[in-house]
Amino acid sequence: MLTTEALNGYGPLNGVKVVELCEWVAAPAAVRILSEMGAQIMKVEPIWGDAQRTQGPGFGCEQTEVEDPTIDLNNTNKNWISLNLKDPEALEVMHKLLAEADVFINNWRDKALVKMGLDYASLKEKYPRLIWAQMRGYGEYGPEKDTPGFDAVCWAARGGVANVFREDGQSPAIPPQAFGDYNAASIMAGGITAALFNRTRTNKGDKVVCNLYGAAIWGGNIGVMATQFGAPYPKSRTRVPNPFNNTYRTKDEKWMLICMPQYDKYYNMMMEITGLNEHIDQPDTCNLPALKASGKQPEVIGWLSDAFVTKTFEEWDEILREHEVPHQKCFRYTDIIKDEEAYDNDSLRWVEYDAFGKKALPMSPLRFDSAGDPPIVLSKPVGYHTAEIMSGLGYTDEQIKTMDESGAVKVWHGEECPDVIFRSKRQEAGEAPCNW
Repeated sequence: MLTTEALNGYGPLNGVKVVELCEWVAAPAAVRILSEMGAQIMKVEPIWGDAQRTQGPGFGCEQTEVEDPTIDLNNTNKNWISLNLKDPEALEVMHKLLAEADVFINNWRDKALVKMGLDYASLKEKYPRLIWAQMRGYGEYGPEKDTPGFDAVCWAARGGVANVFREDGQSPAIPPQAFGDYNAASIMAGGITAALFNRTRTNKGDKVVCNLYGAAIWGGNIGVMATQFGAPYPKSRTRVPNPFNNTYRTKDEKWMLICMPQYDKYYNMMMEITGLNEHIDQPDTCNLPALKASGKQPEVIGWLSDAFVTKTFEEWDEILREHEVPHQKCFRYTDIIKDEEAYDNDSLRWVEYDAFGKKALPMSPLRFDSAGDPPIVLSKPVGYHTAEIMSGLGYTDEQIKTMDESGAVKVWHGEECPDVIFRSKRQEAGEAPCNW
């Protein structure tokens, strides 16, 4: 049975058919978001599989022939067909899928798409209502338009992230792998849903494009503008323009981040609660224009640093909460995995692997009142649904067998991998609706 059928018509995109020709992270993750809105996904893999299937050990994860937690991060709730698109018969299968599709999303380079006849210009003529979407490393124009790219180079390196997130004077930061991919994926998913909505008014398809470099620049909005006014990044925490937007260490060696953008409004309150009453109404530090003119940011940061190191984080947490000062302890991922807040809001969900046991799977954050928390079905091996999908397209068992043997398609011949639907914490407790 197709995975989509097990989900029982879930979600606001129920009935929308998406054909995915994507590898790695950003584009497949965008499709995962659509799947959590209820879209039916046909993921087309080459006969050797999505290249992301090779990456688990490189991330420190484990995998088996049928279970791969790394591939699950981007590929839940999908149906899996494996085609060798260099074979004319397999390309014909692809076109039969596209003929029924609402969305085609890819992350191939333009030359390969044109060669296969899967570029926008070609498919627009054949399928005028199709939403054609592409995730790129760089934009469609300029000298890098045909350059391959991952988020590490397009987003983290060229997008400035690695070199501005670091403490000034230290080596470039190494962001968690694929961090930028997931940001770009969210933008892409939004663009596709907008195109689907516009099609209801025009009855015409559209081209939707997103790129990793552009996503990094968009995310760096404030930094890009501030740099043009003489406030460049990276910064040292000892010299930030607003001392109330900064990190501070507590007595028990924990770091916390405070975010109080309205420095002028809350200056006296912050001086009072940190025991720095002697600086209340101090003219050269009590508002941001005066602070900038006096250059005393390091001095104010020093006062605050000396104050915060006198109490534990728990003590400061109570004080800062009482005065509604936005703050948090600086978590690591080990903290997040143990954070019940994440499970209460279905930002993390427990899934169960036969080989690896219970693991926390990150969820996309968008929710609809009409649909509730989405069902989650883990990924499948290469070609798992090939025979079933092709049968639904009108191919006979003999035709499928012949194409499998010739290498035009790949059919899964291993053990059955039944769909297991994993529910949110609140659904498991009977506190949230579950209609599937």
